[in-house]
Amino acid sequence: PDVFAVAFQYSSAGAPDKHNAAGVRYAGTAHFGPRNAAVNNPLDFAFHDEQSDFYDYLGLPWTFPDGTRVQPEKDRYGDADCSGFQRLVWGYRMGIPLHNTNTEGAGLPRRAYAIAAHGPGRMVIPHTGKQQATDLSALQPGDLVFFAIIKDRPDFIDHCGMYMGLDDQGRHRFYSSRSAANGPTMGDMSGHALLDGTDFYARGFRAARRL
Repeated sequence: PDVFAVAFQYSSAGAPDKHNAAGVRYAGTAHFGPRNAAVNNPLDFAFHDEQSDFYDYLGLPWTFPDGTRVQPEKDRYGDADCSGFQRLVWGYRMGIPLHNTNTEGAGLPRRAYAIAAHGPGRMVIPHTGKQQATDLSALQPGDLVFFAIIKDRPDFIDHCGMYMGLDDQGRHRFYSSRSAANGPTMGDMSGHALLDGTDFYARGFRAARRL
């Protein structure tokens, strides 16, 4: 299957529901996470709570290869945070193995920083520490891109997305599940979804991995 077509089956802009023979909704509009009552600003990165993984979106219990069994949270049905969305697309849909830790293992780990450090494939832009990654020449559409977006932790990767290539303005655009958009977007709400330039996400761009 076309990974880009699969990824856009979850767009927060609206995507039709798809069900398998067992009646499980495996695709359709995804959201980032439940509303965080402690945050009032809808553009705040914590306005919707993270910690929603692919099995929360599906509403299915899941057993990982090491025997760990997890239960979905009802309040997170249909939700996938930034790394949960990549696990939904690349793991559940495209077949890359998944595990439920943030350490080394076969397949995709849980959190963005762990996927950057321990995911399958190879780094095409090594982690630049506290500096913006500005040489984008190695990138190919489909690469995973990683960001340090916590103000007081400029070297800690806390967000990930999928590189889409050049947009109609010749800018390097990515697609990710974001709190402000409440789901997968390549739009510009609360920060342009661009790797080049001086906007919020561009300044936080740190690394890229090719699966």
